[in-house]
Amino acid sequence: MTTINAKIAIVDCSSSKVADISRILAELGAEPYLIRPPQLPGIANDPPDAFIISGNPALICDTGTNFLVDFEALRVLDIPVLGICFGHQVIGLLYGAEVSTGKEDRSQRQVELLQPDPLFNGLAKMETFQQDHTEEITLPQAFIHLATSSHCFNEAMKHQKKPIWGVQFHPESSGSTGRQVIGNFLKTLNCFTAKCQ
Repeated sequence: MTTINAKIAIVDCSSSKVADISRILAELGAEPYLIRPPQLPGIANDPPDAFIISGNPALICDTGTNFLVDFEALRVLDIPVLGICFGHQVIGLLYGAEVSTGKEDRSQRQVELLQPDPLFNGLAKMETFQQDHTEEITLPQAFIHLATSSHCFNEAMKHQKKPIWGVQFHPESSGSTGRQVIGNFLKTLNCFTAKCQ
């Protein structure tokens, strides 16, 4: 089991699944705490070891992107980030992706992992993850395409140079497989802080 004494700020974007993210992090030995997006601009005064951005029931195509100003700090701070669903879309939009409305998907769906990445260590090439979204994003120019599915092209991505990942699916609702993804994210913090050297 992953055990890492790390402060993880969960950026609570009003997802009903935030409690599941927090529970899994605590079970894996991390110290989760919640912040709201408007708190991000001031986070540099007491930064966490990593951020996880939650989902959000609102549709970006309906509400617009004015909210992105709250997330701009994530482009400046050199701190690992994992975006889930809406969080994945936020990361993409910050780096130039486009968002579109597709067909609603609330299913357990097979996702194809396209290439090796620390986020997916120990997983098979095809894994099943819980989906809960209507919108999806294109792949931003600075990102590597990590996973796809029959329903969504950009199921997962990673920044080419920064420790920033996004997943369209919900690992916090995907049983032991999703728990491993979250655990793998925590393990990347060891390398990011040079503890793995």
